[in-house]
Amino acid sequence: MCELMRIDEDLFDIAHRLREIDGRYVLYRNRKANRFEIHANGALQIVVPFARLDARTLDLARSTRLEYADRLMRRIDSDNERLRRDGARAARDKIMEEVEQAL
Repeated sequence: MCELMRIDEDLFDIAHRLREIDGRYVLYRNRKANRFEIHANGALQIVVPFARLDARTLDLARSTRLEYADRLMRRIDSDNERLRRDGARAARDKIMEEVEQAL
């Protein structure tokens, strides 16, 4: 059995609307992994993290386009910086708590 099933038509016309975003996009249902995938030129581009096809799939496809790479990188950097600060704050709080217990 072929694990990839091409989807050309669906309830909300997501497959067609994906091709409007990028003419190379083809929507598949991966039966083995039980997920939707977006391919371009025969290569996997996006794994859809949603159980159903809806507007979120289109938003995801738009947000991962190359022209949005700078914005996406800034967001990743910002999130990483926040995580670093939160981790440093948590480590400092833990050290202070241990010092207070030792006294």
